[in-house]
Formats: sequence, C-alpha cells, structure tokens
Amino acid sequence: MRESMTFDDILPHLVDGYRRGVLVPFIGSGMSRPVCTDWLSFLVKLADEAGVEVPESLRTGTFERFIPSDLYRLADKAVHRLRPRNVEERANAYRRALRARGGSTGPDPIPPQTEALARLPWPLVLTTNYDDLVVQSSRVRHANAGLGATEVLGRSVEDCHKVIRSLDAPSQPILWAVQGFLGGQAAPPEESVPESRRRDELVDQLVVGHQQYQNATNAQPHFRRAFAEVFHRRSFLFLGSSVLEDYLVNLFGEITHHYGPGPHPHFALLPGKQRQAFDPQFLQTRLGVVPIFYEDYSAIPEWLGALSERLLTPSVPTGASASRRPVAWMADELGFSLSDGPRPPSGGVRRVKLRYAELPVPSPGGGRCVIASLGRDKGNVPLVGSQARALLEKSTAAGLVADPKAALWKGLDAAPSYVYQYGDAPILGVSARDRRDSTREADRRDLGIIPEAVCAVLRAANEAGFREVHLGPVASGRLRLWHQLHPFVQTLVGIRQFFASTSNLVIETLELHVFESAVWLSILSGKVPVSEILSSDVTKIWVDIRDAAGTPEIQAVTVRGPTTVGDIKTLCGLEPARWRTEILPRPSTEPIPSSGEDELMVAPTSLVIFSPR
Repeated sequence: MRESMTFDDILPHLVDGYRRGVLVPFIGSGMSRPVCTDWLSFLVKLADEAGVEVPESLRTGTFERFIPSDLYRLADKAVHRLRPRNVEERANAYRRALRARGGSTGPDPIPPQTEALARLPWPLVLTTNYDDLVVQSSRVRHANAGLGATEVLGRSVEDCHKVIRSLDAPSQPILWAVQGFLGGQAAPPEESVPESRRRDELVDQLVVGHQQYQNATNAQPHFRRAFAEVFHRRSFLFLGSSVLEDYLVNLFGEITHHYGPGPHPHFALLPGKQRQAFDPQFLQTRLGVVPIFYEDYSAIPEWLGALSERLLTPSVPTGASASRRPVAWMADELGFSLSDGPRPPSGGVRRVKLRYAELPVPSPGGGRCVIASLGRDKGNVPLVGSQARALLEKSTAAGLVADPKAALWKGLDAAPSYVYQYGDAPILGVSARDRRDSTREADRRDLGIIPEAVCAVLRAANEAGFREVHLGPVASGRLRLWHQLHPFVQTLVGIRQFFASTSNLVIETLELHVFESAVWLSILSGKVPVSEILSSDVTKIWVDIRDAAGTPEIQAVTVRGPTTVGDIKTLCGLEPARWRTEILPRPSTEPIPSSGEDELMVAPTSLVIFSPR
C-alpha cells in the first residue's frame, strides 16, 4: 500500500458516495478566499470595529506564528465590546470585518473553488463560514433543477431536526451553518434568509470568541447529538478548513467514542506545505479522516471540477471526452415483486421495475405498450410535450408510426380524459390534469390527480391485454409546480392502487422509467422508500405548526389512505377555523381556497404548514 492516497485514488469513491447520497462537503474559510479575509485578519478588523487595542505583533504577523490563546483573547475582547450593540449593528460590524475588500460596496464575485463546488446540487453542505457565497452560487443551478432555494440552518432545536430529517427524506438543499451566518457578501442578506427573525437568530449564533465556542460545543446537547448523527451517517469532504481545530477534534473524538467508527470514511483536501502539521495516522485512526494533499490551491477547483464532470457528463462520453472511462458503477435498474415469503419469487408473480432510462419503442403484436405523459387543453385536446414527442419520433424512425400527428391521439375514457391512445399503436398517453371545469385554465396540474390518472391508464392497458407496460414520468414536464420527486411518489401511489384494486391482472411487468438524475439519486440514497409506498397506504406526513411569532414546531403524523387537511388538523388537535394552511410544494395551479381548504388532499411528500388566522 502506498504511503498516502491521491485525489485520483479517491475520485471513484467520491462519485459513488455522491450517487448514494452519503457525500457531504464540510467547507471552511479557504473556500471563501479572497472575497473573505483569513481568520487573523478578520479578528484584527473586528477588534478595530469594536475599538479594542490590537498588539502590533498580531497586526503585522501571520496566522501560523501565533498560538491559539493569543487569538482567543483578542476574539473574546472584541466580542465582549460588541455585545451592547443591537443585532443589526453587530451584524454589520462582523460583515465589514469579514470582507477582504475593506470599505468596498456591492456584491463580490464568487471564488472559483466555490463555483466549482456549486456545479453539483448538494442536498446538504456543512460550513464554519459566515458568508453567503455557496448559497448564492447555487441559487441559479438549484432553480433550474427544480430544487428550490438553499435553506440556511443553524444550531436551534428546530434547525437540527430539519437537518436530521434531510438524511432520510427529500428536502430542499440545506446549508448547515454550524457557527452562525451573516450573508451580505454576494447578495443582500435577505436574499439568503428572507425572514428577519431568522437572520437575527443566525447572527446571534455566530461563534467567534472562546465563550461562544464553549457554548456551541458544550451548552447545546441537541446540536452535539445532531452533529454526531450526521458525522456518523455521512462521509465528509473537508474543503478549505482545518480539521485539527481543537473544538472539531474534540467533537469528532467524542462522537467516535460514543458511536464507534462510522461506516463511511471522511476525506480532507489539505495544503502540502502543512504536511508536518498533520499526522496522517492520527487523522485516520482517531478521526477517520483520510488526508489528500495538494501543492497549489488551484487544485481544489480542478479536483471539484473533475468530480462534477464525472457526475454530470453523459454516461457514454462523446467527442473530446470519448476516451475518458467512467470511474464508478451505478445501479440503473431496481426490481420489486408482489410476493410473500423469503424465497426468490417464481413464475407468475407481478413485478415493478424502476429504470433510469428513456422509454423504449414498443413492437407491434408483442404484448408490450408504452405510456407517455400528456397535457390536456380545452375540448379534451391532448397537449404533446417533449416526452411524448420524443417517443413518437423514435417510433416513426422504427417504422411503428407512419404519421406523428397530434390529432391521432384519441381519448379512451370520459372527457375530459385521463387516458389516450395514439391511433391503433401500442402507445398510450396519460393526462394527469384536473378534470374540473375551468374557464381560466384547461391544462391544470394537481398532485392529487396523479394517482387516479395513473390507475386509470394502467387499467386501460390491462384491459387491452398488455403483459408488459413501460410508463414514463408523469406530470414532470417543464411547466410543473414542483420537483419531479413529488409526482414520482404520487405515481407509485397510483401503481399500488392499481394492483390492489384489479382482480383480473394481465400486466405481468410494469417498468417505471426515471429521466431525472435528482429523482434517481434520491431513490438510490433510500430517501424514497419505494417498496413501502408500493406495499402500504400507511404513510407519514410532516406538519409545521407555527405560533403567532412564526416560530415553528415540526410534527410528524402517520395516516392511512387518502388524507385531507382537515384530517391532519384533527390529528394535531387544531381547531380548524383558527388555522390557515399552506402546502409545500403547491399541490395545484389553483390557489388554496380560504373556505373548503380542509377538504384538500395532501400528498405523502408534502409539508403542511399551519399558521394562526
């Protein structure tokens, strides 16, 4: 075995860890340079802001020359002097001290290492930094991927609960600022944290002085336990941070002592000039951290770029990248069978397969049909989107379809239809659209409609005698209101309802195709309990109950079968007339009515928010 590993050695492991949802960046001050200062410069400038005298040796020296106690004393004095100021004054003082450009105003450019990190959508990022560079560099990419804005969380009980929940369930991207958060470097602070109450709370959580470190690590047991859960269940990739800071070493050591070594290795990209300061054996055996050394900091964006390239480029390279071989294997098919007992299923069982692949072209007379998602306009006219269009183009090229015209789609059930067929070809369409009359909008999407529509189209395929059915993503097109994960789960609900309610089953194999990597990676990471959804209509729904000040209390209620807002209010002991409702994601293009909201259906992946009227 070589004495030390290189980035090329760990790249396949990082790719696999990302795909399985266990890789989590842990970023420090180096990721924010040169927009933000180093730690010594920050403390000197903060002391100037507070009116604290700074020894000349500290003002003109370098970070490596000083023992931690010198910096602790300066930090404590500055923090103590700033305490009488209100939260906004303190925040502005911290922001001025953190900014490397001195008195300059306006947004700062995102550093290349942060841009490289933000090329990938990360479900969770940990940071000891106070800035908004990661949040803002990820904003556009997350929006394009339908993930929503990054939520900045701190060390409160509610925030720690959200972090832990994100390990097992889909959530919007999270930046866990474990030492507080300021924002205001790349964009105004309210763009990263819209609520003023939340901004003040995160400023009050800033960790700068020794007393604040002690409070963060010793006086907040809920934070220590939440951090331990993440450290034990995830693989950290330390970037731009010193993993040997005393409070981190103590925290990691305590976790290892109580939990034992975790199942996943951690990795730290560290400067080669500081090799002597790091003991690889100590990092490996005591902290479970594998050090990877670089000689120049430009290696960080280069290595992060290599990671994102392996995860974002096509699985079959073309052009200039055709000579590059993939570095890691990935599951692209998962199978489930409807059977009892521990033994492998025999012939005659019904199977559901999930495939990370495009829809195939059906062959005439082969007992196989393909179902594509459609929209629906007024007059029961189907709207052909990219999914159905691509299927028809491939079917035309294969000789199955002679004339790919939208007019050939015909409704198979009562108008407005859920189910369509393309001429006489073994190609069906499912229109998961609201059937209620509306003069405002005909192509109305609604998450609650999806199970019913999926069940209807599968019944039509079953009655037509198809033994093998391929179903594309439903209601997941460009103009959707939600991330593709939500209609995917509703599609699984519809599949369960079909198999549970159909006695004369002809369909032997149903293949549900997934197009989006974000959905597929959520499946691989276990955040979507596919077999549970297919097997049972018992599910857990998350509820956020807020008081008059907006402070949330997160509850989880377990329900069976279709569930309404009114059902959830009853379970939570809420008087219906006193609470208004918000559902995330929005279940429909229609606004939630002030009257009749209690009859609204709630999808399993929804977050229901109740606030006092």
